[in-house]
Amino acid sequence: LLYSAIPSELAIKKLNLNSQKECGRIDFKPDDHRETFFYSNRGILAANDDFIVYAYCYKKQIDIYRVDDMKLHLRITDPSAKPEIRIGDFEHTKQYYVNVIATSRYIYALLNGKDDSLSMEVLDFEGQPVAKYDFTIAPFLFDVDEVNGYMYGYNENYEDYLLRYKINL
Repeated sequence: LLYSAIPSELAIKKLNLNSQKECGRIDFKPDDHRETFFYSNRGILAANDDFIVYAYCYKKQIDIYRVDDMKLHLRITDPSAKPEIRIGDFEHTKQYYVNVIATSRYIYALLNGKDDSLSMEVLDFEGQPVAKYDFTIAPFLFDVDEVNGYMYGYNENYEDYLLRYKINL
């Protein structure tokens, strides 16, 4: 089992379900304040059988770790995208990654754009871009059916609807 230990710890933990013992962890440096929601290293976790994907909420950065040894495989970052965190001020805090999914083939990362529009970056596990999708109605929660070529999602502003998008990879 892989899970994010926030808010008690800024870490990703790997738990052996048979022994119920921790068998790996990735620690992140917390900031010098107690508002865990606004930690600069806060992120969203996704995993498949081989990789752990950690997409940062307040940085344009994705870290990819190997599941077996929990070592960093690749860091994808945009140094020109500067963090803008104002503790307690959601309106003026710049959020980058909103959600992420790791399939066996690709990483699907929902990204908050410059004008608060949402787009989807699709990357392979070597960090190479595969596709980019822009949304009129973005799926805040989503999953991908790569076999049939669809993404299914949910947007709380359209709660009576299941969103379906055709993907071409």
